[in-house]
Amino acid sequence: MKVFISWSGNNSKKLGETLRDWLPSVLQVVKPYFTPSDTEKGTRWNSEIAKELESSEVGILCVTRDNLHSDWVMFEAGALSKSIDKAHVCPVLFGIHNTDLTGPLKQFQTTEFDKEDFKKLVSVINNKLGENKLTVKVLDSVFEKWWPELKTKIDIIIKKFGQDDMEPVRTERDLLEEILNLSRVTLKNMRKASPSINPDAIQELLRKYIDLHDNQVTGQGGYQDTLDGLKSMKRAIDYLAGHFRGQNHELDELIEKLKSLTFECQKIEDNTIIREEDIPF
Repeated sequence: MKVFISWSGNNSKKLGETLRDWLPSVLQVVKPYFTPSDTEKGTRWNSEIAKELESSEVGILCVTRDNLHSDWVMFEAGALSKSIDKAHVCPVLFGIHNTDLTGPLKQFQTTEFDKEDFKKLVSVINNKLGENKLTVKVLDSVFEKWWPELKTKIDIIIKKFGQDDMEPVRTERDLLEEILNLSRVTLKNMRKASPSINPDAIQELLRKYIDLHDNQVTGQGGYQDTLDGLKSMKRAIDYLAGHFRGQNHELDELIEKLKSLTFECQKIEDNTIIREEDIPF
């Protein structure tokens, strides 16, 4: 299975090379594709790289502080998401955190480079191998064996970034503004997902219900008149019931039963047999 490794910039390139060499040690059937130079990435995109992209089932983006806003990273992220399942486009964050991301990269499930998070990424790739995938027990054992080697190499590369004394990628104000925007979007989506019930339906149902009650109190009408009154409520009840369809099995059964009501009075013949000894005179 092919894994497409995307990078941009010198730091990202070194990290991508390390992943390219390490992945087959853990998952031997994996074949990483890694473009060795920016020149090839730019001039041969429409031929070799496009072909490799189409045949890849997982895409790994090597994201660093230096290429957070790289046009090439954004371009390849978009191209990958169009060619393979979005869930299998995996930005791996080196020396940065999820909160540092902005723009299109935030739509993907990111992986921070730590043991537990990276193991989840390896598990995602393993699950794509079909019959060739490793059992959970074997994968755990192999990962434990090879993780220290990868961790050591990546740490050396990240240390050379010289980021220790740098300012945070995003200010507190940026983060607060993003939280506020997300809260607004979430609230808006909740309102769309759960529209309020039209008060006209409640009003119609109450009016019909009260009319039926008053007719029964005064002794007006027969059985069919009562059924007609119930039928007049059905439209409002159907509307209300539709808002709660799927909440539980019992409710869905009642909604289906409501559909089958005929609202027609049926005369039941009395087949009672009266015996002679039961006659009191």
